[in-house]
Amino acid sequence: MCFVVTDAKPSCWIPKGQFMSLKCEELSSFTEISSVLHLPARNLQQLTIQSRDTKLTIGAANSSVNMPRLWFLNLSDVSRLELLSEGFSKYPNLTDIDITGCGLEQLLDSHFAIDSMVHLLKADQNKLSSLSKDLFNRLPRLQKAYFNYNGLSHLELPHMPNLKVLELQGNKLTDFNLYSCPRLEHLYLNNNQLTQFQITPPAEGFNSSTTKQFPLRLLDLALNKISVLRENHFELLGELEILDLSGNEITTLKSAHLSDLTSLRHLHLAMNYKIELQEHTFEGLEQLETLDLSFNGLENLDPHLFGYKQVDKQGLYEYLPMVYMRALYLTGNKLQHLHPRTFEKLPFLEYLTIGKNAFRVLSAGLFAPIRNLRMLSVSHNQLTKISIDFLQTISNITTLYIDYNQLSSLPDLNGTLPNLEGMAIEGNPWQCDLFAQTERWLISRKIAYIRDDIGLLSSEEKPICI
Repeated sequence: MCFVVTDAKPSCWIPKGQFMSLKCEELSSFTEISSVLHLPARNLQQLTIQSRDTKLTIGAANSSVNMPRLWFLNLSDVSRLELLSEGFSKYPNLTDIDITGCGLEQLLDSHFAIDSMVHLLKADQNKLSSLSKDLFNRLPRLQKAYFNYNGLSHLELPHMPNLKVLELQGNKLTDFNLYSCPRLEHLYLNNNQLTQFQITPPAEGFNSSTTKQFPLRLLDLALNKISVLRENHFELLGELEILDLSGNEITTLKSAHLSDLTSLRHLHLAMNYKIELQEHTFEGLEQLETLDLSFNGLENLDPHLFGYKQVDKQGLYEYLPMVYMRALYLTGNKLQHLHPRTFEKLPFLEYLTIGKNAFRVLSAGLFAPIRNLRMLSVSHNQLTKISIDFLQTISNITTLYIDYNQLSSLPDLNGTLPNLEGMAIEGNPWQCDLFAQTERWLISRKIAYIRDDIGLLSSEEKPICI
């Protein structure tokens, strides 16, 4: 048995109509560009390299290629990249660098020029375990940085005055302090090992120009190990619009934890095992549109859980409807009953899921305050009956999930649910003789049956019954 090994041949070409751009394949170093292309590289502005079979080496002393105008470098299709001591430092006008998935084990300050022009750095899916303060000191103009899925356990940030987007998903970080990034707008820290999230100045001296209010709009802390929130924990994040705390270990949540989040629109709290929600927990969140409380082991909801607290100049207050709330997710809890006034302060709710709980009965009056409900899921409960009053209360519904309950029949549907387009009915012990009238109604209205396994079925399909 014998094998023939052939070296991949390097090649380069200028994309049509892009005279300052170059695409190359299977380069081992930048020095091959001129010999392959038979043209000088000094006017090159954009360079993309694909190298699946050849290791690309950059930064060897005295071997840099003269590319003074190069500002865009995409190496995301290079499977093996070796950065030697000088790295990218000989290309002073580089602003956009993509080194995603290159197998890098380290990224050093010497890889970049002093006072580098880089404002976009993508380094996802490498093998980086540590990023030093010295590295970031070389990148004062950095605006967007992506280090997702590396295995980072150590990250030191100096004062980063221009950083607006930082993604650190899927690493091993145990803490993070926002104070270093006074202009950050998007921060992804999900799927790490954080036990806390801080916004505190360091013990040593710090740049006095650092703002005390932060413009952060998105904060993703999902899938960490945060168990305790302090009162006024997010008080410096008055512009935050999206907060994801799903998949943590939070056991108690009260209004003081969420104080000053006056711009918050989307709050995700799913999968915190067993969380206790105190009365008026969300009273400060006037702008809230989406709230996810799924899979939290909730056994009951306080009837005064929802409602926005408005305080006048005399200090008098009243609880007003949360007029921006459109979606509430309560799936996968242990709810058996809800107080008739639970949704009283949510009149404009459009999407409500209470599936995978333990409801046996649903009162029609429970949904009466919700005027514009479009989608309701009560699937995977223990309902044995749905009343005509209940259906009349949700008359604006377009999608209704009643699958996987204990329903054997439905009431006369004529004159009900005029806007219904889809209805999930699977997993119920329908009795065919009692279901005949419902079947005729579904067929005449051409209502689609929604099934989780195969999507939409036409109403011409026979419902499963016994």
